[in-house]
Amino acid sequence: MQDENIVHTLDNTVEITGSKKGIALKIILTVLLIIVGVTALLAILIIPPALALSKSVKQLETSGKAMTSIAKSQDLLAMKSQLSLIDKDLNVVESDYKKLSILKYLPIANNYYNDGLHGLAGGKSILEAGKVTVDTIAPYADVIGLKGISGGGDGGKTAQDRINFIVNTLDKVQPQLDKIAQSLDAARREINQINPNRYPENFKGVKVRSQLTTGINLLDQAAAILSDAKPLLQSAPFMLGVDAPRQYLLIFQNDAELRPSGGFMTGYAVIQVSKGKISTLLSDDIYKLDEKFPKRISAPDPIKKYHPNVPYWYLRDMNLSPDFKISMDTFYPNYLLTNSPKVDGVIAVNTKLLVNLLKVTGRIGVPGFGNFSADIDPRCDCPTAFYEMQLLAGIEEPVIWDSVSGKIIKAPANYGNRKAFLGPIMYSILANVMAQPKSKIPELFNTVLSSIAAKDILFYFPDAKQQIAVESFNMAGRIREYPQDYLMVIDTNFSGGKTNIWVKYKADQTIDISGDGTVTKTLVLTYSNPEGGAVKTEAGRKLNGLFRDWLRVYVPQGSELIEGKGFEVGQATSTDLGKTVFEGFFTLAPLNNKTITLKYKLPFKVKSPYKILVQKQGGAKDFPYNTKINGRAQEEILLNADKELVWTY
Repeated sequence: MQDENIVHTLDNTVEITGSKKGIALKIILTVLLIIVGVTALLAILIIPPALALSKSVKQLETSGKAMTSIAKSQDLLAMKSQLSLIDKDLNVVESDYKKLSILKYLPIANNYYNDGLHGLAGGKSILEAGKVTVDTIAPYADVIGLKGISGGGDGGKTAQDRINFIVNTLDKVQPQLDKIAQSLDAARREINQINPNRYPENFKGVKVRSQLTTGINLLDQAAAILSDAKPLLQSAPFMLGVDAPRQYLLIFQNDAELRPSGGFMTGYAVIQVSKGKISTLLSDDIYKLDEKFPKRISAPDPIKKYHPNVPYWYLRDMNLSPDFKISMDTFYPNYLLTNSPKVDGVIAVNTKLLVNLLKVTGRIGVPGFGNFSADIDPRCDCPTAFYEMQLLAGIEEPVIWDSVSGKIIKAPANYGNRKAFLGPIMYSILANVMAQPKSKIPELFNTVLSSIAAKDILFYFPDAKQQIAVESFNMAGRIREYPQDYLMVIDTNFSGGKTNIWVKYKADQTIDISGDGTVTKTLVLTYSNPEGGAVKTEAGRKLNGLFRDWLRVYVPQGSELIEGKGFEVGQATSTDLGKTVFEGFFTLAPLNNKTITLKYKLPFKVKSPYKILVQKQGGAKDFPYNTKINGRAQEEILLNADKELVWTY
């Protein structure tokens, strides 16, 4: 009986087990059928619209590429027509894309679908900004040398006439810029919701993640630029003397003898701007200005240490700060003590600006000073105008005054022959610029914009409102705050020679990021002077010689120096302008090289993408920067302006 029960129990167990297996099999088959059905349904719902979307996206891509070439032709009418075509193609893409809306209900896929919606919305806002931009530019097409739409300016008139037209219609531009800024800001808000880290680094040879990161960053910058332009546009009538003439102190910073804010301040002029028209009131030598300076201020430590035979702090040396405003906050009040004319602002220019303008205008004559051109001069393998200005501006040794009598006790042979060169040269160049035909206007416009970006022109205003306006558009040479990595290399040539004509450097950054985000950097600066020391003027004065450089490297505040090599004396770590500064002094002889190496740790941890702001010193050459992040080489950059760089790693 007991055995019989066991048999029954076993039979029941087998029956139950078999039943469970049957149920499980049914469930599996049911799930599989559902999956197959859903897949088939998704295929029906997704594949046709996906194919249609692929076709419409390719058409939009074709329209976009065509816009690039049309923009280069500077044909506004063609641009306007192409923008309408892109608008039509974008609407088709949007319509096709929304047919895939089922994706927003699927896990994972919903994130990518929403990214697409943000991208489309951002694209429509960018397109709207483009349309308003073309409409805004249209009245000035003839004025700035564009074609395709007849503007309000006469293309046959002089550049001065075109400037007058712009000055008298500035009030009409600001509302349009506000519209453009609003559209770009709307685009920025949409695009910033896309997470680049969701996407692969590479897909079929395309760097997807880095391109997304770069695009988002560029859009942020574009929106910021439009926002920043508003204060400048509001102040433009004041600066251009629309309501009343404005006077400016024009300082010539000689970049052949590089100083922190752009060059040795060797000459000055007082100019007047009235309704956009510029005239020169006076021009003189900076040493003559120093003769009128009533104070005898003891020289700061860097001058005492590295600039021989200069015991006092003269006006010509008061641009020791790489922040132009800080330098001018020191210089301008002391300038007023010389009983020189009070001005509305200070404008600093260097030889690079003048040479770049001559490349557009061609050779010019300056009464009493000869001819100037951008042609290469075999005497220095540099532009003729650059060389000629060194003869006028350059001296080997300083003018020395007696500390008691205030009289000159030592001066170079050419002292007194350099007076007033800046005013006539600037007047002749500006007169030629203003007389240029319509065909040259785009080139002149681009030259001025690139010179502002390169800090070959710098502006300073004692009035806070005007100062804020030029700072907002990065025209004031300020050291900028930045929440992530930062780098600025500042050279101060204390040799008294013009060695920066030939001296160049390259920068190599090695960035090592540990698993927890700790950053250790190694910066290698390689200086070279490939020219011999026998380059002289006809008077026998040497232009090339021993380069005596007080070097400062600005990095994020709190950075810790691990190792420094290459300085001869004065290696130190300090704080300035909200940054940590690694500094020291070295010399470089002609036909030699010098390497400075700084290894340091950043005061914060980072995560991808890696962001760094690299600021350019005014007057410095366009130097190459090479970077490796965790052993991977990044694209080389040529530092011709302040640059915010974004790298994924």
